[in-house]
Amino acid sequence: MINAKISVIIPCYNVGNYIDRCMASIAVQTLGVENLEIIFIDDASTDDTWERLQRWEKRFPDNVYLIRQNVNRRQGAARNVGLQYASADYIAFVDSDDWLEPDYFEQLYWPAVQYCCDVVFCGWNTDLSDSLTYFEKMRGGVGNEYFIADTEEKKKIWIKHRILGNLIMGKIIRRSIITDNQIFFPEELVYEDMYWMPLLHVYASNAYKVGKNLYHYFINNTSTLRLKNSDHHLDWITIQLMKWNDYSKRGLMEKYRNELELDALRDAALFMKMFVKWYDFPSYSVFQLEREVIQQHVSENRGKIYLKNRSKEFVYFGEALYRPMDRIMFEIFVAEARNYER
Repeated sequence: MINAKISVIIPCYNVGNYIDRCMASIAVQTLGVENLEIIFIDDASTDDTWERLQRWEKRFPDNVYLIRQNVNRRQGAARNVGLQYASADYIAFVDSDDWLEPDYFEQLYWPAVQYCCDVVFCGWNTDLSDSLTYFEKMRGGVGNEYFIADTEEKKKIWIKHRILGNLIMGKIIRRSIITDNQIFFPEELVYEDMYWMPLLHVYASNAYKVGKNLYHYFINNTSTLRLKNSDHHLDWITIQLMKWNDYSKRGLMEKYRNELELDALRDAALFMKMFVKWYDFPSYSVFQLEREVIQQHVSENRGKIYLKNRSKEFVYFGEALYRPMDRIMFEIFVAEARNYER
């Protein structure tokens, strides 16, 4: 086993059209492939993903590690498997259809060492390209910034404002933060980042933001998250319930009730926004289920406090969760919400 600086965990499922681009961007990293432990987890692909991964393993036998699962258990389970094999002090999660700027790991690693950071993160941008292209003007010019949560009040600000962002991509994370605090992913579900990121905010103590766009987030219109009328979108509600139960088990509600209630309401409002887009005929029963979930955890009186002085979109969809609606009123809301989106 090499003495790597960063373990890169990459779940793969039927990404034969994209995985070479992802790995090609890693192969040219200025930090040096020799400093990376690249762990691919093939989540029971049925295309040529595994064969392509084997070719990369032959090219970089000391740095590429392949794990093949016989049953597809979604990205969260694949990431958990990768964490079991990771040995470097820092972890990076990369999606297999995304790719990186050539200096991505160098830009993130040196602040991590210099400032002894738990998390270093950068900007990202969506990319529709079918080929390996790099940012020019879109690299951004926002200044770098150091964050520290050395008091409970600062930690509350972190959680409230999601200082580290909403997504796991575009980061390197100290491995001990993950393992010591048992921050693992929900398995066999989608929207696993929603569960994971609030816990990272709770347990990380300091972070550094690199003010450049260094991560290419590929817009794949055939991906699971973009399929319409699919039951897997209801995993969002399951994730909300799992988060809440976990917060209680960890004793986090005593310290961070306001911040975590706000987070729950924000997730619920975003679910409502996406719900009317995902389904041609959104289910009234699902709407009632989401209403019940949020009202069990965030009372209407407290919800009104959290919605005060928020964005118009947050208020619009958040208030809908406290509004009694029969089926006809719900259908009117869906029609209005779609027009609101335009």
